[in-house]
Amino acid sequence: MYPFVITLILCSTFMHAGWNLLARRQRSETAFFKRMLTVIALVGFVPAALSEMQARSLTPTAWACVVGSGCCCGAYYLFLARAYESSDFTVAYPVARALPVLFVGVGDVLRGRHLTPMGWLGMSLVACGCLIVPLHSFRDFAVRRYLNRTTLWMLLTAMGTVGYTLLDKVASEVVQQGPATAARYGYVFFLISGVSYAVFLKVFKTEEQNPNYVGWKLPALAACMNFGAYWLVLWAYQLSPQASYIVAFRQFSIVIGTVLAFAIYKEQGLVVRLAGTSLLTSGLVIIGLWGN
Repeated sequence: MYPFVITLILCSTFMHAGWNLLARRQRSETAFFKRMLTVIALVGFVPAALSEMQARSLTPTAWACVVGSGCCCGAYYLFLARAYESSDFTVAYPVARALPVLFVGVGDVLRGRHLTPMGWLGMSLVACGCLIVPLHSFRDFAVRRYLNRTTLWMLLTAMGTVGYTLLDKVASEVVQQGPATAARYGYVFFLISGVSYAVFLKVFKTEEQNPNYVGWKLPALAACMNFGAYWLVLWAYQLSPQASYIVAFRQFSIVIGTVLAFAIYKEQGLVVRLAGTSLLTSGLVIIGLWGN
């Protein structure tokens, strides 16, 4: 991968880990996500609408992709909130981020964007590292740890990620290239995500936990981080032929999130989870150096 693309993704990972930690802080994820998406929709509407009316950078194919992508992301937020509510951050966050790595790789192959053997090795190490991270110790390894209701939420979260990743990569190839187009597409993506998320909450009759306790300051800060993080990813999609490599590199946010979660929330399993993040980091280094 090009050094500039890697730099974009690594900057994105810090913001991604940051907004997830903010969401976890108050343990009211459902309400937090709703307010975060509301802030993005309200603040960005006028500049995004005026900019797109002038530039007309989104093609009909891109509009179709962003509608489907936003719906997938709305489902992603719904299931991620359920996963956070039923598990430690250092379990739900890594596994939900790990599962899409290989799935998106398969999607790249089906689209004719074949990966190198070293690329597959790197992504496999990333996935293995993320599966180790949920353990409290190596002696705890057992299939049953991954087969429970929490895992169902994490799997559904991952499928939402796969859906919006593949659609957004297709869209990045049919729009005007550049960071401005990525920002406009990103706004529409989050707008549709917010609308679909609100609909899913109604359909699944999910209650918002302590919405007044959440407030607006932290969701607003998370909104800036979330939009910035995905804007950089959308820009990176325009510069790299393989979406799977970008998805794999985005998992560096697991390293950041896990370390900070241990420092902030005092969750258990430091040794084994650091071993898992080491595997993950090794996989990213392989992708970065020999993935092309």
